[in-house]
Amino acid sequence: MELFKKYKYPLLSGLASVILACFILSYGFFKTLFVLIFAVLGAGVGFYLQQKGLFK
Repeated sequence: MELFKKYKYPLLSGLASVILACFILSYGFFKTLFVLIFAVLGAGVGFYLQQKGLFK
C-alpha cells in the first residue's frame, strides 16, 4: 500500500492513458474526443451544481 501511495499519480495517469488508447483504437479519434468533451462538460455541470448547494 505504501508503494501505491508513493506512486499514485503516475500509476493513475498511466492507467488513464491505457484506457484512452484503447478507446481511440476501438472507436477512432473523433468519437473518443466527442465522448471526452461531454464527460468534461458533465463533470463541470456536476461541480457547479454541487457548489450551488442544489443537492443538499
